[in-house]
Amino acid sequence: MPHDPHAPWTGTPMADEAVDELLDTAGWGVLSLAADDEPYSLPISFGYDGDAVYFAFLRMREGSRKSAFVADGKTARLLVTDVRARFDWRSVAVAGPVEPVDSGDDDWETLLSVLEENPWFSSAFEGASRVEGVRGWRLDPETTHGLQVRPNRG
Repeated sequence: MPHDPHAPWTGTPMADEAVDELLDTAGWGVLSLAADDEPYSLPISFGYDGDAVYFAFLRMREGSRKSAFVADGKTARLLVTDVRARFDWRSVAVAGPVEPVDSGDDDWETLLSVLEENPWFSSAFEGASRVEGVRGWRLDPETTHGLQVRPNRG
């Protein structure tokens, strides 16, 4: 394969194992949603179980902007980055539909479990089944794409 002279700036594809490792350890990213032609992005803390991305919101009121954007079930994109230096970074983009996870669903325990393992996640959610107003969500990846620039470590 020919050498890409732009790779130090644009990155090279990550192996599937490296993508999973970043999703498993990063714990936070930027979730981007859209309604009609209006984009909406917000930082989130999330957990990953190897198949899906789970996250939760506190005090998500009906009719709120966040509620309107996330509840439509359209494709969302999560961008997760690990930037250590100008030429030492990784990023993963995950895209797919977002579905609610309610406290009575089979996935609720999975949501709580992966979020408890996430160091960025607030310990207030550990008892999420008792916290009024917590809404859980699952992003089911349809596409996952990772790029990285890693310094020579020879």
